[in-house]
Amino acid sequence: MAVKIKSAIFGILSTSISLIVAASLLELYVRLVETDGTNFDIEMWRYAKDLKRISDIPDVGHEHIPGKSGVYMGVPVTINSAGWRDREHSLEKEDGTVRIMMLGDSLTFGWGARPEDVTSYRLERLLNTRKNKVEVINTGIGNANTAMEANYFIKKADVYNPDIVILNYFINDAEQTPRRTNNFFLENLYSAVFIAGRFDVIMRRFFGKSDWKQYYRDLYLEHQTGWLATQNALIELVSYCKARNIRLIVVNYPELHVLSPYPFEDITNLVASKVKVLGIPFLDLLPSLEKKAPHSLWVTKTDAHPNGKAAGLYADAIMKFLVKQYPATFEDPAPTENIDEIK
Repeated sequence: MAVKIKSAIFGILSTSISLIVAASLLELYVRLVETDGTNFDIEMWRYAKDLKRISDIPDVGHEHIPGKSGVYMGVPVTINSAGWRDREHSLEKEDGTVRIMMLGDSLTFGWGARPEDVTSYRLERLLNTRKNKVEVINTGIGNANTAMEANYFIKKADVYNPDIVILNYFINDAEQTPRRTNNFFLENLYSAVFIAGRFDVIMRRFFGKSDWKQYYRDLYLEHQTGWLATQNALIELVSYCKARNIRLIVVNYPELHVLSPYPFEDITNLVASKVKVLGIPFLDLLPSLEKKAPHSLWVTKTDAHPNGKAAGLYADAIMKFLVKQYPATFEDPAPTENIDEIK
């Protein structure tokens, strides 16, 4: 009997040690091989772990940690003292400056793009070739949705007193506000994040979990909580801006996997209808990408976030839209007179 007990204990110990060794080797493999800056799941997890914290503002979910920095997807990311991936901005704007604040998610943040290839940076450069000095503030944060962005602006970022607010909208902005997990493994182990990502792919491919197209469509079912919250946030943001004479526009960013024929035109039209009924200008950026190959606009071969090429096209389209909407603010600079010709 004692021999059987010892044998069972030895078997349990051997199995446990083998599992620990296997898990350790997997963790080592992921840390050595999958942290080259190209694995989206790993890089987004690192970004959230290093640069984000739970916000103390109700309904905002998470926000950046001021002053933090790192390298993600192979590009440097620096968070300023206000909690944005941007240079420092004073509360008081300079006389004669037009201040634009961009609200948005990882596309606005510039995920995977170099600082000079972020849409807000390129937009500021374009607008500063015109009459007035323009300051564009980028408050984008990865994994944010419209409800989070509107609440963040109303309860915290409005102290910067922008003249114009651009709400940058992406199709997944109708998701529910994410909550940080307390799962020890997903909080601390690279291998757990890697396995979770592979498991999700397997479930979608072989076990009937909805693919990305169906997932996006399901977000806009009539009674989906996230979509209802999005619509309420829009109404609140519009009311807040109107009461303070802040000009508000909504800019829709296309999903870059398939551009022609675009599979989500009906959803774009639905969002546009909700915006326009509130009396707010709406810009769809899809036409700015006409005849462009989708992969040529991605930050990496497997990550469809917009790269510098896409950001340049977006910035140009937004600039032209702003000039059309507010010509007195963004008119062309007056031509310089030639003294010799006058004489």
